[in-house]
Amino acid sequence: MEKKSMRQKSITFNLIANGIKTLMSVLFPLITFPYASRILGSAGIGKVSYASSIISYFALLASLGISTYAVREGARIRDDREKFNKFSREILNINLFTTIISYSLLIIFLKLPILHGYKTLMVISSAGIVFTTIGMEWLFIIKEEYAYITKRAVLFQFVSLILLFMLVRSKDDYYWYAALTVISSGGSAILNLWHSRKFVDWRNRQVLEYKKHLKPIILIFGTSLASSIYMTMDTTMLGAMKGDSAVGIYTAAVKINSVVSTLIGTISSTILPRVSYYIGNGLKKEYEKLLKSSMDVLLMISVPASIGMICTSDILILLFSGKEFLAGTLAAKILSAKVIVGAINRVLAYQICTPYKKDKEVLISTSSGAVFNLVANAVLIPLAGVTGASIATLLSETVVFLVLTKHAGNIMGMKSLYTRLPVYLGASIWFFAARWGVNRLFQDQIVRLIVTMAVCLCGYFLILLLIRDPYINEYKNKLFSKLKRR
Repeated sequence: MEKKSMRQKSITFNLIANGIKTLMSVLFPLITFPYASRILGSAGIGKVSYASSIISYFALLASLGISTYAVREGARIRDDREKFNKFSREILNINLFTTIISYSLLIIFLKLPILHGYKTLMVISSAGIVFTTIGMEWLFIIKEEYAYITKRAVLFQFVSLILLFMLVRSKDDYYWYAALTVISSGGSAILNLWHSRKFVDWRNRQVLEYKKHLKPIILIFGTSLASSIYMTMDTTMLGAMKGDSAVGIYTAAVKINSVVSTLIGTISSTILPRVSYYIGNGLKKEYEKLLKSSMDVLLMISVPASIGMICTSDILILLFSGKEFLAGTLAAKILSAKVIVGAINRVLAYQICTPYKKDKEVLISTSSGAVFNLVANAVLIPLAGVTGASIATLLSETVVFLVLTKHAGNIMGMKSLYTRLPVYLGASIWFFAARWGVNRLFQDQIVRLIVTMAVCLCGYFLILLLIRDPYINEYKNKLFSKLKRR
């Protein structure tokens, strides 16, 4: 029965459900950040972002790469209830142990004099560490319970949104703003604990084994650590070198980029359990077909999204953060180019290397990016501040792409994965001309943004329809078929 139920969950449904959840997680900061940035100012936002960036390293230690490993290995045995039950208990116990270690180190770290003004913020933000551990999101991803995950996430995001408008009312309310970032994960964790009993009997007294999990988990942790360095070290180093206001401005630039990156990342994260299932059960043809289509869809979305953000990042920052943050416009444009490279890297790392257990190769790739990022930030931030940090991040992502391509190429051919890239690039490069034309016709910034987005979006998909893009045609035919049946 279990195996049958897993097969009935279509990837399309999973993508839609997870896409809705991700969209809500994107819309939430789009609503909250403009409000919070205007109330708290760049300094207040900078304090919270700086504290969060430091806590992210302790959260990384607590997670120890467990989630990625659990999804990969758990997806292979999810149809065997007894094995899956034992596996889940082993993973949770390992995660609880790493969480205790993380908090112990955090207590020592908080005694540093340099963090005196951030202690309370760091303690508040650290609550997310324990919530992530007991929330066991990996369990529900393995079982492809995306409908449940989505409903739960949306519920707590709405609660957090209401509390934001109630509690964040002045520049001194940045403590409340920090607390609201972990309230959603706290509520989700409690519900997850209760709901997990559907899949795992936590009272079962099986003999548990931990040693076999440690090596691959530590390798994945090394990858996560290296990735975190080149994802957050820019904020940390910028705060140390240029202060809270610079961090606040950079955060506004990053927010614009992270909105689309998060949405695009949904595709890879949703597909990982399925590709692991295919590989674990010897379904190579199904795996290769899914890999090719997921890369094509990622490129179809990421290429126009990247170009569109480069065209409109100045308006987006002005509208969502205010004039105080306009200094981050160039940084936002540079980071927008990272969207395409980041999307490709997710496929190479998490749909090719990770399912084939090439954890060491992924570690080498991300470590290369992390080392480059440290050096680049040290050189570029003193020279160019916020812009320098964005250049360092883009170049680091490129380094990761080059090394990943080498290792993924040892598993399968790479050229076939990029056949649609020139098509989507050609269908969206004219966005720059569209923005130039809109600027000549309209003066109001909101009108400029709406018209530019509407023209570019409609024009892009019209071009794909005219050239008979296989994916757009497929979705169009499915839509027409459903309408005819009605």
